Amino acid sequence: MHAVRFTLVHASSGRGRLWKRASHTWAGAVPGLGPVELVCPAEEDVRRETLTARVSGQGITPLSFTGIGFRGKPRLARTELTGGGWVARLKRRHLAVSARRRALRIEIAGRAYRYRALPGRRHELRRDGAVVTIRRSHTLDGDGRGACDGLDIGLALLLEGVYTRNLTFGGALYSWPGRFLTRVEIPDF
Repeated sequence: MHAVRFTLVHASSGRGRLWKRASHTWAGAVPGLGPVELVCPAEEDVRRETLTARVSGQGITPLSFTGIGFRGKPRLARTELTGGGWVARLKRRHLAVSARRRALRIEIAGRAYRYRALPGRRHELRRDGAVVTIRRSHTLDGDGRGACDGLDIGLALLLEGVYTRNLTFGGALYSWPGRFLTRVEIPDF
């Protein structure tokens, strides 16, 4: 593929009930790869500390991202990214100020990626020879350039189901109090 554009539409919202968590699904089709679906969170049980986002489709490598739950999404803490029999290695600089330096580095399937926040509610997943940019609004609008394949597009979509606000310095400042308080154990008196 040299250039591909696609859109995923918010297809459904599972309603939360007693001990059940609300779930959201985005669905659409990627030219040349077929239908694709992103579900977040995939678990229903509200008593779970971790949440999982999943992406799957006809020509997309099935991937899942599990992390500590925050605002209905897994966040970049105690994470596990798996798919196609691979387990990814993730690294990022927590104290970096610029968005470029705060980028999430991902190694999976022998490939090295950088995932970073861009202005205008956009994110970019980049590896040598391929770039996938996704703009988040009521839909997920994607643009793949270069030698993008099902793994590249699937990974970029999967990360839209993850709480990545702290990839920007301002977002890190905003989410810090909540992250701090979830780690504090308040004694029972």
